[in-house]
Amino acid sequence: MQARCEQCGEPLPGLAPGYVLLTCRQCRTTYHVRDDGRFRRVGSPEPSGAEAPHGAVSVAPPNFVLAQGDGTLRVGWMAPSFDALYMMLGILLAALLAAVRFMDVVATFEAFQWTLVGVALVLGLYPAIAAAYNMTWLEMQGHTLRISSKPLPMFGSVTVDVRTLHSVFVQGFTRKGGKGLIELKRFAVRVKTRDGQKLTLVGGFENEAEPTWLVGVLRRHLGLKDGPWDTEPSRN
Repeated sequence: MQARCEQCGEPLPGLAPGYVLLTCRQCRTTYHVRDDGRFRRVGSPEPSGAEAPHGAVSVAPPNFVLAQGDGTLRVGWMAPSFDALYMMLGILLAALLAAVRFMDVVATFEAFQWTLVGVALVLGLYPAIAAAYNMTWLEMQGHTLRISSKPLPMFGSVTVDVRTLHSVFVQGFTRKGGKGLIELKRFAVRVKTRDGQKLTLVGGFENEAEPTWLVGVLRRHLGLKDGPWDTEPSRN
């Protein structure tokens, strides 16, 4: 249920991370927001009911940034992933093993060969470093939804015409590695188009709460339906 101001009835914006006070943009009434999203007007007594009569405020997860202005809604988050760490460790371990295995060859390397090795390592580690350092930004303006990663440039930006979308949902899957010795649970935000296609907007979440909150923001802002919570087969 969309949270609405008790004074004027206007929808209340989401609460920015780290804040407990929220002000209605229409009438400037201020509310105190609890961790579970329930809220009360500052100076009024604590409600006795279990649920707030006017809905619940959307409380952003701690590592998310929520901003709105100039007709654009921006949601940003930084979530360093163990997947990126595993990738970096794997590349470094492979380089170390190769150096040990071909020690005689490595001992003959000169400046040019070491330069090539350095460039190869940088190119191999760059995607993992960017994934660990960058913030992911989701921007909604007009009929356009864009997802990008900043500040380090990366491929894979997504631009979607929201008029083609029907519903949005969270999808969970299991990722396996190390010949089945490692099993990781991951979650993704996916959308279903009006012609029945399913697309992944953003993935790699390591807990269900963050994509669930993001799905709620998309559903309220874009007027999308709530799709089913799906589970995919394992990904190796």
